Amino acid sequence: MTKPRRILFARHAQTDWNDLSRYQGRTDVPLNVGGRRQAENLARRLAYWKADRVFSSTLVRARETAEIVMEKMPDPPALELFEDLVELDFGEWEGLSVSEVRQRYGELYERWRDDPASVDPPKGESFDDMIRRVNRAISPILSSDAERVLVICHGGTIRAAVVSLLGAPSSIAWRIRIDNCALFAVDILDGRRSLAFANDALHLFVGDAQAEQIPLLP
Repeated sequence: MTKPRRILFARHAQTDWNDLSRYQGRTDVPLNVGGRRQAENLARRLAYWKADRVFSSTLVRARETAEIVMEKMPDPPALELFEDLVELDFGEWEGLSVSEVRQRYGELYERWRDDPASVDPPKGESFDDMIRRVNRAISPILSSDAERVLVICHGGTIRAAVVSLLGAPSSIAWRIRIDNCALFAVDILDGRRSLAFANDALHLFVGDAQAEQIPLLP
């Protein structure tokens, strides 16, 4: 039986703006102390998952997460940084909290939440443009023979990737919960793509030693 290839997506660890529910987008916010602890437990979870390639967004919160994860990997591959994996540009919403955006932009915000492809954040990036650049980043993964690929990026990036890879409607994007340091796996077998699991963050709710013992689904 042919073995499926796996793309394992991980959202970056926590920042101060995550704690405040602020839209970060392209703003380069570093991990906070709690985020570095999250990344360390993600590293323990993935320590023995042998990745053939590791990709990361160029934004510091993703890159720091990737570097912490790779420190615990025996004989890791080189980290490959892709600007096309950065978060959505939220334009005028950058730095605002969810409640502030909802209060100031009302109907526009609700339409965007219902379907991000229908409207754009003011002076921000369209969801369709984001999907196009995420596809550019994923293209070398799909065309390579790597069986296990780890991609550390952002909530919006993962949503765009899932929508594109699975041929799902854009209206589901903000109905997908993606916690900090959570894992999403897409398997590819004979050209068919399937979601193996989603928002797996069990490693954040156990002790350090237990994090290494939580298996990933085959």
